[in-house]
Amino acid sequence: MAKTHPHIESPTPEDLTRVAGERPLVDVYLALHQLVIDTLPGIANSVDTVDAAIGYGAHQYGYNGWGMAAVMPYTKWVSLTLMKGSQLDDPAGLLTGSASMRHIKLASLEDLEARRDGIVALTIAASEMNS
Repeated sequence: MAKTHPHIESPTPEDLTRVAGERPLVDVYLALHQLVIDTLPGIANSVDTVDAAIGYGAHQYGYNGWGMAAVMPYTKWVSLTLMKGSQLDDPAGLLTGSASMRHIKLASLEDLEARRDGIVALTIAASEMNS
């Protein structure tokens, strides 16, 4: 997999902008990444240079190689996926999905701002699950 999907460890905003390329919602993608980094300073993270998915917490906080979360850009939204999201308390009702992984879809910077507190709370809770 590494041969077809190389990664950049601890990418800079410039790295992420380059990897995201012409995808829509790059502003949301960058802002969501920054929110995760600000919420969990020092979190291990890397970006897949093929699909621009940013993974967080792999081999950290007791998580396995899949990590604890990912930011993924799509055409109409940017998704924050929490790998064990079904196990998290979600009083704000932000998480969608029916599998173990749950996600929050953000279609604008306004969506991100409106859900900021809940995203921070869920990100912290995810980081504490296996520690």
